[in-house]
Amino acid sequence: MDVLRAPTLVMLLACSAACGARAQGFQLNEIGSCAVARGQAVTASPCKDPSVIYWNPAATASLEGWSIYAGAAAVIVSGGFTADTSRHLFDANVPVSVPPHLFVNYGSTDDRWAAGLGVYVPYGLSYGWHSDFPGRFETLEASLTSVYFQPNFAYRIAPNWQVGGGPVFGYSHVQLRQSLDLAQQQAAPGLTFGQLGVAAQTEFARAKLSGSATAFGFNLGVHGTLGADWEIGARYLSQLDFHYDNADATFSQVPTNLVLSAGNPLGLPPGTPVDAVLGAEFAPGQPLSAQKVSTRIKHPAQFQLGVGYSGLVNTRLEGDFEWTQFSAFDQLPIDFNGPASVQNHTLLEDYENSWSIRVGAEHAFPVGIKGRLGFTYVKSPAPDETVTPLLPDMNRRNYTAGIGVPLSPRYTLDAAYLHVDTSGRRGRIVERTRPDQTALDLNSGFYTLDANVVSLSIRANF
Repeated sequence: MDVLRAPTLVMLLACSAACGARAQGFQLNEIGSCAVARGQAVTASPCKDPSVIYWNPAATASLEGWSIYAGAAAVIVSGGFTADTSRHLFDANVPVSVPPHLFVNYGSTDDRWAAGLGVYVPYGLSYGWHSDFPGRFETLEASLTSVYFQPNFAYRIAPNWQVGGGPVFGYSHVQLRQSLDLAQQQAAPGLTFGQLGVAAQTEFARAKLSGSATAFGFNLGVHGTLGADWEIGARYLSQLDFHYDNADATFSQVPTNLVLSAGNPLGLPPGTPVDAVLGAEFAPGQPLSAQKVSTRIKHPAQFQLGVGYSGLVNTRLEGDFEWTQFSAFDQLPIDFNGPASVQNHTLLEDYENSWSIRVGAEHAFPVGIKGRLGFTYVKSPAPDETVTPLLPDMNRRNYTAGIGVPLSPRYTLDAAYLHVDTSGRRGRIVERTRPDQTALDLNSGFYTLDANVVSLSIRANF
């Protein structure tokens, strides 16, 4: 009896990169509280802190002496799914996530070069549902965290122009949980438990997947000034390919308390507990035993271009365009290294390139406090047929505000608030198994999503 339905199971591991809770796809932008408060429009007129190692590696050449910037962002996500048939609302169960950031930079006293190190989280997700959610057989809980380590060097090649960049080392960890539906499993060749009368969405097991991977890439930037009031800047963060070659897949049995009826096709006595029959599938060497699974998740390249203006008294304005190459996330090869190896296959995602428009402003008050505002419109990369319980990605409007408060001549506190607003989007709770399946075939309800982010960072200059 083969009760492992591999395509559903590994969809969790492979699709973890399809979604994110804070930006387009699974991209995160909560890197530095000053940048968050300004709507992430900081490529041309950057924040005066070492987080520019990420936002524009070239601009670090303008920072003199030693500077350290450290902080984190608390991300609070809420959402739900309303089923078409029952009109019942299922609330999401999303844990609060806190992606950190740390940057250290040294700029030469002649303002010609700088060297530093950045540690940040540009990609990740955290999403989950309650145990009564009908889509728990696709996703119950999912988390993905990818930390980038970037040594950086910047140099002023002309009085008004700087270049910079460095290699990026990435570490990624994924952990996921999913329910398994007994009605879809084979009881005998050509016969499922559902055909024996077992109701759909009868949970008999839960799968847990956990894996890590590393990858390498680079981040480059250029920054310049045009006259006294205008600045321009651009940056490019390369694609990083993570190969989760030895992810662990483990399974735990969930009691169903069902019994077999008389004349069952398994030839067992009436009243035989179904849980006892299923228990054999969890034994070593069987389909639901602990085993390895491998896949590949491409973390897309990013490009951002901005123009800044400082001609107003004590005020900076900027507008940016950001593009992310999510089209790299089109197919995912899945390879089991255990009893389920016969189920190796490729999952279909068909993500599209995404973009965002970002505007931000900063005003310096006479008392030394800086006020910041920003707005971002984000185009989702998920096509209509790939809006899933891992995270129902949709177009977003981000509203931001924050302040910078000097605590002493050396220390400054930056604080930011970001609100994510959406209009909702139709999506699915079942797996897409064929290229010809459309959103009309798959989608069966309406997802809602919003989020609030509070970010705090400390800057120290020496």
